Amino acid sequence: MKLKWKWTGAGISHQRDEFHEETSSGDITSTTDFLMPGEVAIAQKRAIQDGEPPAKRSAPTIRLGAGFKWNLQVADMTFEGVGHSKREARASAARACLAALLTHAGRVLSSNKPQDFTCDEPQSKVSEFQCVQSLGKTALPSTVTSKTDSPASTPPVSGSSPSTALFGSTAAPSIHKSPINLLYENYPGLTFVCTFGDGSSLDVAQPPVQLSHSMRFKVVCQIKDQKFEGYGSSKKLAKLAAARSALAVLEDTKVDCVESMPSGLAQNLADCIAKLVNEKFNDLMKGDLVHSKRKVLAGIVLTTNNSPDNAKVIAVTTGTKCVSGEHMSVRGRALNDCHAEVAARRCLQRYLYSQLMMYASAADPRVSIPESDVEPLPGGGYQLKPERQLHLYVSTAPCGDGRIFSPHEKYEPEPDRHPNRLARGQLRTKIESGEGTIPVKNCNNIVQTWDGVMQGERLLTMSCSDKVARWMVSGAQGALLSTLMKPVYLNSLVLGSLLHPHHMSRAICGRIEPYISALPPPFRLHRPLLARAASTEARTPARAPSFSVCWCATTPIPEIVNATTGKLESGQPSLLCKQSMFARWQYLARRLPLLPQELEPNSSQTLPSDFDHLQYNEAKQLAPAYQAAKDRLIEAFEKAKLGRWIKKPLEQDQFLCEILDADPQLLFA
Repeated sequence: MKLKWKWTGAGISHQRDEFHEETSSGDITSTTDFLMPGEVAIAQKRAIQDGEPPAKRSAPTIRLGAGFKWNLQVADMTFEGVGHSKREARASAARACLAALLTHAGRVLSSNKPQDFTCDEPQSKVSEFQCVQSLGKTALPSTVTSKTDSPASTPPVSGSSPSTALFGSTAAPSIHKSPINLLYENYPGLTFVCTFGDGSSLDVAQPPVQLSHSMRFKVVCQIKDQKFEGYGSSKKLAKLAAARSALAVLEDTKVDCVESMPSGLAQNLADCIAKLVNEKFNDLMKGDLVHSKRKVLAGIVLTTNNSPDNAKVIAVTTGTKCVSGEHMSVRGRALNDCHAEVAARRCLQRYLYSQLMMYASAADPRVSIPESDVEPLPGGGYQLKPERQLHLYVSTAPCGDGRIFSPHEKYEPEPDRHPNRLARGQLRTKIESGEGTIPVKNCNNIVQTWDGVMQGERLLTMSCSDKVARWMVSGAQGALLSTLMKPVYLNSLVLGSLLHPHHMSRAICGRIEPYISALPPPFRLHRPLLARAASTEARTPARAPSFSVCWCATTPIPEIVNATTGKLESGQPSLLCKQSMFARWQYLARRLPLLPQELEPNSSQTLPSDFDHLQYNEAKQLAPAYQAAKDRLIEAFEKAKLGRWIKKPLEQDQFLCEILDADPQLLFA
């Protein structure tokens, strides 16, 4: 069969010599006629040099918008194609030829359907004529062979590349259908509607500039009467997130999520928690372009009976920096750690103080208040109501051991011969005036001193993964609140990205589980549920800001903390600092029944006689059960040979309460 391709500008006619380029492969021959640029002018010049006047040519007729035209000749048939470019015109002619051949064979060529703007998979199946090998010999009278398919160019099957010989063969990745394709197959008639993250149309003249990168686009998937939302930094990711959310509810499955997680949180609840925290942050930062920039976002959500209904956000924070050593405070006025997870925990403590304040203001503090999230205990003290659950959301894995893995390398079961295995689970510290962590065993100053830090030693702070592991044992309430209420444990940990179930489980509880023992009641090793939100966070290599946004449900306005100084941008102490927490504790300790300490069952819990001159570090020692649980945790790390917990200089907690006779409305705001 001989194919002849001829191109001319549509509507342009010239008398010229033809330039032919013929290529052949087997029985197929393609002949193409080209109109070379400047060919007419060259011919005229050559004719003048020969002494003959050039032949008069009629002016070309040009039709605007006509584009290009290709003529394809197959045997005695001619097919014409028109397009805006030579490539489009040639494809149009080929398609006309193919349609005619298929019609003669009794088949119909599929039409070109408009592709979805967010589709991550091809919507149309591969045509039979795109893969000749799958048709066999009956597909066409002749088969197309390429030079690259010749035996000479095919590498030997028995041979292997040097990479395979060194690192071993890698199994082919398993093919999984996209959540979007699963929805199209199982739920016909569904629709995807894409907007900006705030719900505004994509057709607006000025797109919103204040949306966070993880919620730039929003896609709503509607299946009959149900709607499912997904957010992402691109339309594709937002549509994929909406499909994941839909499948999680409709088929009760975890699509494209973490594997081998037997105790995971329900996907619809995890998505609800992530959405509430992100929406609250966008609402708080509306109109503030400077402080809306963030790298890590954290928040705490309170639920009742693990239901998304009536879920309440009680803390939203951002931040990735720690205080500079020269700005440490001997009066408890500076925040040492402004990482988002740590700041969220301090906001939780502030919220618990406000809940206890409701009982301190009541006529009888031993009578339960329905509006409060805590309840009194018969023997004294308080506890979080059993039907209440606290969920921590972090936009990425906590720094430290929970983040030491490669997200693109497949997890390999035991035995793991990689030498980095010995570094997994190690206690790690944050670096002053920087990001990232280093193992404790690489630190020179295991015991930090005040004068050493002032002289120039770097101030070290334990990583967020290590602190979350401590909260799983001693609770998130801290030492002071342990004198008033039982331990408060986080029910789940929801991440926006970088959730590796094996590494995260090891980081928060698995690495100390075989070594921790003799925990005093009511303390225990708590294992939270893990989940990753369907709307995942995109990696942002931009430089992290040096401030931290801290919001608690007790106040409508967030605080903006300078992470370098540990104080507000105005220079005033934050309401989350130790001095503020100490003042709240002293106010409540005088008015509420204290929680009996299990280490001293026969002794009544009373305040010391010199309560007004009590130092902060002495007040923390009034919770011996809490201190014992923390000591067991530190011993467990040492038994596991994971390093020694590094503490701040002792002088930092040796201060008195300076906020005396303060207005309770301001103190607990």
